[in-house]
Amino acid sequence: MYGKSAQQVYGKSAQSGVEKYARVPDSVLFDHGLSLAARAVYGVLARHVFQGTTVNMGQRRIANLLGTHTETVNLALHELEEQKHISIRGTGRARRIYHLHSPVFGQKQRAGIEEVISSPSRTPRLASVGRG
Repeated sequence: MYGKSAQQVYGKSAQSGVEKYARVPDSVLFDHGLSLAARAVYGVLARHVFQGTTVNMGQRRIANLLGTHTETVNLALHELEEQKHISIRGTGRARRIYHLHSPVFGQKQRAGIEEVISSPSRTPRLASVGRG
């Protein structure tokens, strides 16, 4: 242990056995214009967003996590984009950046005053800021 912290800095994390989850907004989950594959892909994207609205993740990784083909993931991503649930940034062979449009992902957990800011990927996102 270091300093005054009572937390162990070695060994297994207390959270290593905790099951992870994703928040899928009703606007996506119940969108009958989306295939089930598109909803599942959105769930994977949602799982990898943390207090922001962008995800930087490859299609092969999404396909491996879902146990499906990369072409299925590609079609689902474009389906989500056509329905305006996400925006896709990037060209060529570079990994794409996905911006989730639901306000669920733009809110910090300790919401204060919300305003649109630019994230490191230069995509706008909603964030809470304090007044001072």
